[in-house]
Amino acid sequence: MESPNIMTIKQVAEYLKVSPRTIYKLVKTGGIPTFKIMNMWRFEQSKIDQWIQDKSESNNFK
Repeated sequence: MESPNIMTIKQVAEYLKVSPRTIYKLVKTGGIPTFKIMNMWRFEQSKIDQWIQDKSESNNFK
């Protein structure tokens, strides 16, 4: 089993090309998949990729 690629707020912001403030807002509203280790937010890249795919599919006109 491959270990997940775990990302920080800063890494996710860079990955999505948005500000860390935007990521904090998404975390606060539950709008992005995340988990906490002690008091630090962390993100699994595969779940972020799936979240992106789900969001882009829901925005497509079929």
